[in-house]
Amino acid sequence: MAYAGISIKVLDNGTKNIYVRFKHIGKTYPIKNFTKLYGCKTEKQAYDKLQEIKVLISSGKNPFIRTFETLNEIWGERLEQKVKNGDWTHTTPKNYSYFYNKYIKKGIGKKKIEKISYDDLKNLQDSMTNMKNSSKNTLKQILRPIFVEKIRSGVIQKNYIDELKTYNMPIREHLELRVDEKALDIVIKLYNEIPNYKASKGATTEVQAFLYLMLLSGHRFGELTKLKKEDCYIDKKMIISPKSITKTKEDYKFPIPKECIEHIESIEEGLLFKNISKGSVYSMFQRVVKNTNIDLYNNKKISPHDIRKLQLTIMIRDIGIDSILADTCLSHKQQSTIKHYLAFEYSDIQKAYKKYWKLIRKKSKKDKYTI
Repeated sequence: MAYAGISIKVLDNGTKNIYVRFKHIGKTYPIKNFTKLYGCKTEKQAYDKLQEIKVLISSGKNPFIRTFETLNEIWGERLEQKVKNGDWTHTTPKNYSYFYNKYIKKGIGKKKIEKISYDDLKNLQDSMTNMKNSSKNTLKQILRPIFVEKIRSGVIQKNYIDELKTYNMPIREHLELRVDEKALDIVIKLYNEIPNYKASKGATTEVQAFLYLMLLSGHRFGELTKLKKEDCYIDKKMIISPKSITKTKEDYKFPIPKECIEHIESIEEGLLFKNISKGSVYSMFQRVVKNTNIDLYNNKKISPHDIRKLQLTIMIRDIGIDSILADTCLSHKQQSTIKHYLAFEYSDIQKAYKKYWKLIRKKSKKDKYTI
């Protein structure tokens, strides 16, 4: 039986596709591939689907707006929109995509969102027992906005994400309870080990430069991964970290150590550390620590964030730098009274860093950059 406006076309690969052209309520619609859109395999199936579509059009709905059904489809659309709108920049989409592809995509990602049960989510979370609590919480950070939106649109009735456990972030023990060494000795050992770090894919120079910048600037490693060549002023040996990537939401300046100049000069544009994500820094740092003889207490660890504490301690205790100036070097927000009545010039920060670097290099056994 022939159906008006419905035809079959055989593609080059031998597959048959059903095409439909129709007019409804005075409007002629362009040809639609009903095999691709709705999985129709016969003209009769396409005809029946067309009647459903006409009913939707008559009720004021657009049946040709694509709806994303599986979690993978919904996530892909959300990721694309967040990047396009500028809501997610730098390493956020990269880190979220890595997590999603590794833990969600091949499992519940294939399911329609309304078919995902609490048990599905709980089993996924339980499978992450060996991960850090921050990583476990990433599951909720990624999925909760999706489930909230689908409740608002009526696709699902209950948000099982809110029933999952939120893991408390452990309070880090004081450094002196984790390591039996002075701050200066720890930093020197880390400094000496960085040249021994070898990375794959020709990224050794990049990784070493990043580790040096993290160790010698004391700035938050998440922000360092987002720095771009445009933020660097090589002639002044200075970086202006833009407020778009800083925790304080303020721009700040800090000097570039000599150990990083060569790598930064080699970058033409874009990110300084293209091969380094925020999520990879912890393991990189632990690899450096492991190869030193830093005297850690049983099963204790030091983290990249501890570098900030070490720098502050050395500047104040070993060098005698004013405590507020040392704190300013780390770009901490000062209390309101101090902020309004005391301001350090960039030259003060430069001098503080130079004293800090000079001490580290002087004490280092692999002092290639002694000044």
